[in-house]
Amino acid sequence: MKEEKKRSILKEILDWVLLILIAILITSIVHSQLFALTEVNMQSMMDTLEPTDRLVMSKLAYASSEPQRGDIIIFLNSEPVNGIFGRFSIYFSDISLKFKKDYRNNRLIKRVIAIPGDTVEIIDNVLYVNDIAQEEPYARIDPDENIVVNGQMDKITIPPGKLFVLGDNRRWSIDSRNYGVIDRSWVEGKAVFRIAPFSKFGKIND
Repeated sequence: MKEEKKRSILKEILDWVLLILIAILITSIVHSQLFALTEVNMQSMMDTLEPTDRLVMSKLAYASSEPQRGDIIIFLNSEPVNGIFGRFSIYFSDISLKFKKDYRNNRLIKRVIAIPGDTVEIIDNVLYVNDIAQEEPYARIDPDENIVVNGQMDKITIPPGKLFVLGDNRRWSIDSRNYGVIDRSWVEGKAVFRIAPFSKFGKIND
């Protein structure tokens, strides 16, 4: 009877271990391949997104389509995602950083302004895409200048496989005006939902 009871206890422990491993596997797949939580750490997307906002990122958003103008994307600056195995690697690296109470400095949130084939130019703080002055209700009006501070930039054409991105808080955003176009392969996903603060809970409008 004692031997049988030991076997029963051991079986129950193994069952629990298996369930925990399955739960960890499912969580890893969901967070690395489908959806993930991310936190805004900078002021470059104000007033659309504020520091400490908690967002849901869809990693499926561009599985069968490409980023479009106006999308708010999360990308790893100078770091390709590299498919399924790359996402797993990034996910486990993020967990390691979290244990150290740290985060990726190269994970950025910006708005797609221009896609391959588009032209972009900034003249006297006015942003032009394909020679059309852009109306940008999301762009922050600088409280000191009382305008959207886009600056000045010579015309460029976006090459294949590249994106031109800007922060909504133009005066205080480091973006494609500074480091140039970004590579499509760096894009992790699209910001689709805000879960915190609760007062702003809901879908993120592009």
